Amino acid sequence: MYRVTLRSVGNPDFGQDSYQPMSPTEEIMVDTLQQAAEAARAYIERHNLGGGNFPSPRVFKGNQVVARISYNGRVWLPPHGGWSDKDPDDWRRWREAP
Repeated sequence: MYRVTLRSVGNPDFGQDSYQPMSPTEEIMVDTLQQAAEAARAYIERHNLGGGNFPSPRVFKGNQVVARISYNGRVWLPPHGGWSDKDPDDWRRWREAP
């Protein structure tokens, strides 16, 4: 089973407070990464969120982050060597899931 926490933030480009959620946080459990991506897209549609409102959620298997999901519903696997949130170019090394 995979666990995903779906949430939103305000988009400062539209004068929204980036510390305030635009929708309720939802934690979901799914069987596949594809189901995680579908749940993320459904959450985006249900709450009418834009790309600036949707921080890329992490997908957990147990306590380990195994993937992230982008706004467009793509599933991304960690770069070789793991994720690095402190590196602003980390996203360039993400690998799209097959």
